[in-house]
Amino acid sequence: MASVAVDPQPSVVTRVVNLPLVSSTYDLMSSAYLSTKDQYPYLKSVCEMAENGVKTITSVAMTSALPIIQKLEPQIAVANTYACKGLDRIEERLPILNQPSTQVSLGQKC
Repeated sequence: MASVAVDPQPSVVTRVVNLPLVSSTYDLMSSAYLSTKDQYPYLKSVCEMAENGVKTITSVAMTSALPIIQKLEPQIAVANTYACKGLDRIEERLPILNQPSTQVSLGQKC
């Protein structure tokens, strides 16, 4: 008898990043950041140095943390399940999360 593969539940981080409001806001901010870097060469060089530093630190941190993450994987899975249930509730109560930032109105201007 063939077994059926069950897709694991997506991580809460993946779900949050894929929310239309979050992803569209990230895209807008990323575009503004890249545009600013292109317009100001000195700022671009400073930003690129900072980016390289963050990449290096992140790589070292992930390498160091990987054994701990692997050991805590069952607990992380349980926490992810609860976080996803909480996100389900938040999405129900805040439908604005499923709209891109270009469609969101923050109220009237004074």
